[in-house]
Amino acid sequence: MYMKRILLIVLGIWLCSVNLFAQQRTPDDPIGKSFFPPDMIMQNQEAVNLTESQRNSINKEMQSAQSDFVNLQWDMARESEKLKSLIENEKPSEKDVLEQLEKILAIENKVKKRQITLLIRIKNLLSHEQQEKLQQLRR
Repeated sequence: MYMKRILLIVLGIWLCSVNLFAQQRTPDDPIGKSFFPPDMIMQNQEAVNLTESQRNSINKEMQSAQSDFVNLQWDMARESEKLKSLIENEKPSEKDVLEQLEKILAIENKVKKRQITLLIRIKNLLSHEQQEKLQQLRR
């Protein structure tokens, strides 16, 4: 029972991390207030005078990230299934379970790095004026 709880906690953390950067940031979030969620930019394209070139570049970055996220989601599902199998044993091996957990955490780390990479690339496509306008719209 204890190991099943661990699995549920790990899966819950992973699901939260996948959606972390897709949500609107709070002013207290030091990372979030420095970046702009793609949906915020899409909803304010005209207000920030987004060019066709910027729109195409952001779209390309988002498609690339989405492809990476799908692959990582498959990896996470595979490794989570292995962890579930391990912890369902009557007497799971602590060593094996922790090694499998490390694999899952490594995938989570890749997801977070890819999320930040996407946000950096999008921010770098925006001019200073566009970033200022988005900051104003956020308030």
